[in-house]
Amino acid sequence: MSEPAASSQSDYEAIVEAVSESARGRWFLAEFARRNRAANTAELLDAIERLYEAATGSREAAAARYIRHDLEEMRKSIEETRSDLAAIKPSGDGGPHHAEAADLDAIASAAERATRDILAAAERVQEIGERLRGQGADGDLCDELDTHARGIFMASSFQDMTGQRTARLATALQHLEERIGAMLAALGDDAASAKAD
Repeated sequence: MSEPAASSQSDYEAIVEAVSESARGRWFLAEFARRNRAANTAELLDAIERLYEAATGSREAAAARYIRHDLEEMRKSIEETRSDLAAIKPSGDGGPHHAEAADLDAIASAAERATRDILAAAERVQEIGERLRGQGADGDLCDELDTHARGIFMASSFQDMTGQRTARLATALQHLEERIGAMLAALGDDAASAKAD
């Protein structure tokens, strides 16, 4: 059976008028319109749902990209801070040298050793001053030695506090690095799941 040629508007109206003359024809037209609207509404709702999912997915993906970028920047900043802290470490000869790796635990240990060495040297200076005083040396000179030893004790307490703070900073940086790494890994897993979906 061949398809009829495209009808004009007047042909359509004539057919609708002819079908509308009977009750059964009017019922058919109303039912046909209702079913057509339901099908069109379902298609429209499906299209809206697809658009919503696409918009939500791209918004979430964009948010994940921004978060990933910020976390990567944080990670770089922590690495730079660790390198800056580790850039100068005491060497065996007492002078500083450039550290190849950011080993903050070694810095904290070196600071503790330096504090112990400083305290031992200050005690020795006090002992020498007391010994000289006992042997009848100039009292002003012995007092000056004692004053300098006390100054060394004060400076070493500051050095000790700095070492403790450095150790706490090393621990905090390590914790931050671990948390940022875990977050980046989770973002990577989420991104892979989203692509798979």
